[in-house]
Amino acid sequence: MPQGCRNAPATHQRRMFNILREHIRLICHVYLDDIVIWSQTLDEHRKNVATILACLRQNRLYCSPKKTNLFCLSINLLGHYISANKIEANNKKVEKILDWPVPHSASDVRAFLGLV
Repeated sequence: MPQGCRNAPATHQRRMFNILREHIRLICHVYLDDIVIWSQTLDEHRKNVATILACLRQNRLYCSPKKTNLFCLSINLLGHYISANKIEANNKKVEKILDWPVPHSASDVRAFLGLV
């Protein structure tokens, strides 16, 4: 799929959902080109990662080693800090919002809405 196509993100999301359909919500979640895989134990995680990578490989999709993080105890995803115990807003984003000056014009409001 060429880059820049208007429907490329939706098409890619649908493709990833179809490829990983039987595993979504059980061992993984997918958002565009981000795949989050989870488990309770290290052995289970190895199996889950192998399962997802096999599904991708069967469909001729491959992960870039430079962009891949494996066996993490916590992640930052879509503006949230996610760990085994909690999901919370990314502190850097919260600080920016709290430190933002009070808007005095329509363009100030648009700038703030672009932040959040």
